[in-house]
Amino acid sequence: MNRYFSIKSVCKIITAILVILLLNFLIIQLNQVFEDNSTVSGSNKAWEKILTTKGDSRDFLDVGANKAQSMVVLEESTLRVLDESNKDLRLEMASTTKIMTALVAIENCDLDKQVEVADEAVGVEGSSIYLKYNEIWTIRDLLYGLMLRSGNDAAVAIAVAVGGSVDGFVNMMNKKVEQLGLSNTHFDNPNGLHGDTHYTSAYDLAVISAFAMRNEEFKNIVGTKMYTVAANETHPTYYFANKNKMLTQYDGANGIKTGYTKDSGRCLVSSAERNGMQLICVVLNIYDTYGTCSSGMDKAFGEYTPVEVGKKGSVLQSFEIDGKRYDIALDNDLVLPLKEGENLGLNCKFNMNESMELPTAIGSIIGKIEFYDDNRLLFSANIVNINEINDIGVLRALSAYVGDWRVSYANGAIEQIFSVDRGGVKA
Repeated sequence: MNRYFSIKSVCKIITAILVILLLNFLIIQLNQVFEDNSTVSGSNKAWEKILTTKGDSRDFLDVGANKAQSMVVLEESTLRVLDESNKDLRLEMASTTKIMTALVAIENCDLDKQVEVADEAVGVEGSSIYLKYNEIWTIRDLLYGLMLRSGNDAAVAIAVAVGGSVDGFVNMMNKKVEQLGLSNTHFDNPNGLHGDTHYTSAYDLAVISAFAMRNEEFKNIVGTKMYTVAANETHPTYYFANKNKMLTQYDGANGIKTGYTKDSGRCLVSSAERNGMQLICVVLNIYDTYGTCSSGMDKAFGEYTPVEVGKKGSVLQSFEIDGKRYDIALDNDLVLPLKEGENLGLNCKFNMNESMELPTAIGSIIGKIEFYDDNRLLFSANIVNINEINDIGVLRALSAYVGDWRVSYANGAIEQIFSVDRGGVKA
């Protein structure tokens, strides 16, 4: 009988240990689900929405609160939209806010500058790198804590150091929005916590991300899988592992940022490059962020090819102004993502630099040609003069021209028609 109870007691102990191990495993898995700014208590509300992909159509399935979702895939250099759903819908974006935070900081501050952590950066709600008051950090190290570990405290520390205050930095963020010509974005803070007027759209966030990825410092940071912050007299060594699983799970992935709050739902901005084509994918309030971004970019990579539609130095158009002929050419190669059998039409206009010194040397950059789709600026290309220009009136006359550009792509060959007129302006 004693042996029976001893064996039974041992079995109970083993069972209890197994239960504890199982509970620990489940806690770890739940912590991985709430990767960013999670402040949820109680039941898991991350299952509010799922977007399922079926060929070219998408079904939005409601399994919780009635929140909208959006997604977009665009090509980085031309900002051409390759796939989308509700791309202009205003939604919260959680920690993907930090893309703009990082971009503004990089553009306005020496990254090796040492700063003391401000008091308001200590104990910020949500995800954190656990900064302490008066610790000394470089802006660069704070940016890695911001983008790899999604530190809300790092966002505040950067804002105070670069903008003088959080409000001052947020003003800088919103001025950048204006510079980019975006109409569906406004920032209330630098970290992505809930704000009544803190919102973006999938398209706007993709454009912000595209411009950010053109900055090598930003691109290096968001593509880093592991980063070490060296210890100093005020803080120990830190090791930052990137939360963005796309970097290890998706072929060609090179960024960018995860995000989650109970108000925004799960968000993700992904980027990847294959065969010389850089894509940006944004999903807002979609539970399966990684799966949706992966399938969206796979579809775009499979359907679109980067096609050279103009070579550097090739004459784009000839104009006759006051009896003289002026030829303008592209200053760089022009590559556009095109689908097999596609016929694409865009509007264009010339934006000339009327402040340049005259006469212009042959080969000077005299302005840009801008390409629009539905009144939305997609991309531009610098143009140079083949003939000397010694009259400001010529540049003003060129600015009056508008045009239509048609390009078709089939069986690996392109055909294009470029036509311009004076847009109703008399010579």
